[in-house]
Amino acid sequence: MQGHTQNYFDISTLSYTNTIPNDFEITNAQTKVEELALELNFPIIINEKTVLLTGVAANKTKVGLDANMPSSTLNVLGLNFGINKTSNNTWSGTFMAFSKIASDKIKLSNDNLQFGLLTLITNKKRADIKYRYGIYANTERYGLLVVPILGFYYRSTNKKFEANLNLPIIGDITYKLGEKAWIGMRFDGLGTTYNLRGQNYSTNGAYVSKTSNELVSYFRYMLSKSIYLNTKVGYAISRNYKVFHADDKIDLALTSFYFGDNRTQLNERFKDGAIFKIELLYRILFD
Repeated sequence: MQGHTQNYFDISTLSYTNTIPNDFEITNAQTKVEELALELNFPIIINEKTVLLTGVAANKTKVGLDANMPSSTLNVLGLNFGINKTSNNTWSGTFMAFSKIASDKIKLSNDNLQFGLLTLITNKKRADIKYRYGIYANTERYGLLVVPILGFYYRSTNKKFEANLNLPIIGDITYKLGEKAWIGMRFDGLGTTYNLRGQNYSTNGAYVSKTSNELVSYFRYMLSKSIYLNTKVGYAISRNYKVFHADDKIDLALTSFYFGDNRTQLNERFKDGAIFKIELLYRILFD
């Protein structure tokens, strides 16, 4: 979820996430959450006011959905396309369309497909202060998810402190220690759903609804002009990998509020816990 709202653009991000063993709430079993993710973005500059935004993303998560059962592998393969359009010195907008396959089995089918839209309007007060207003919507397996977005960007005069927020989805605060080192904090709050094709929860199919509000502190180091290494340590708050019948839906999800939610969870929840992440990213800078 980025456009020309700061003085850089992340072309690629490779990340690996792992956790300590997490206890299930009722039984004595434990599970880890292990994830490998890759994101590639390809901006195409049309002119000084128009940039096409294209990209692909893939991730694989290994997690125990239920106590005393083998771990499941949850996969995502996604494409995105959009445009960043600058109207004048004050207003600009980012408009994105997303499509993805999200399932324990990567296969092109209606049950595995999800589609999303993002509109993000930026109001530039000064070069170092920007406000954002937007909305994100996605066709999750339980029904339609709609998330209003309020954003804020600030960079200090000495360019050492930077705050880049798109809440309630993402928030990032960074402080530059030297020429090659930064410290920061990041919040990630957007969940997702996965279709289950190879599980035994229901003869008619099932799906996983993932919720995980992750708050981490990190240390970033510049390995070269455009390559950066992030090491992150934090905690997953209100983490859930809930399994439901495929036809167990809701009326509407508005951020974290679920309307018409009479679903019955089919699995046992495991507890919140610490997370550890390492990232390698390729970033281009511009004025």
